[in-house]
Amino acid sequence: MKHHLLTLCALAALAPAAVGQELQDTVSQHEFPGLQLLPAGSKISGISLTRYEQHRVSALLISKLMEIATRSEVYFTGIRANLYAANGETTTITCPEAEYSFRTSVVQSEEITEVDSERFSASGKGVIFSTANNKGFLKGAVRTTVKNSAFNKETSEK
Repeated sequence: MKHHLLTLCALAALAPAAVGQELQDTVSQHEFPGLQLLPAGSKISGISLTRYEQHRVSALLISKLMEIATRSEVYFTGIRANLYAANGETTTITCPEAEYSFRTSVVQSEEITEVDSERFSASGKGVIFSTANNKGFLKGAVRTTVKNSAFNKETSEK
């Protein structure tokens, strides 16, 4: 009886900690579940993340290094993101460093960011991009070049 009472007391003492731990480890809708496996400060090199929409690859992010700040924020170094439109066009975005929030679905950078597609190329002093709606803008003094091939293609199709 004494042994069972001691076991019961030990379980009661551990129960609140176990319940608290379980609640802490629950993934909210604003967190990336895979990040639970690694503590904040973890660094992963050579990553590739693919996004699908309706059984079609819509985006591919390649980064030399990803650092986990929290379960809902990560930092990327050496980024190349390819966005694949349904019409077959590809837009490539490159940036030395950026941070991403799973909570807001926004990528932000204060570094020179370049955008290149079949129709245009652009460069700015930073970027804010929403992965939720695939829209964003370049910051600072932006330089944009519209490519002649885009005009020639549209003219010949008419």
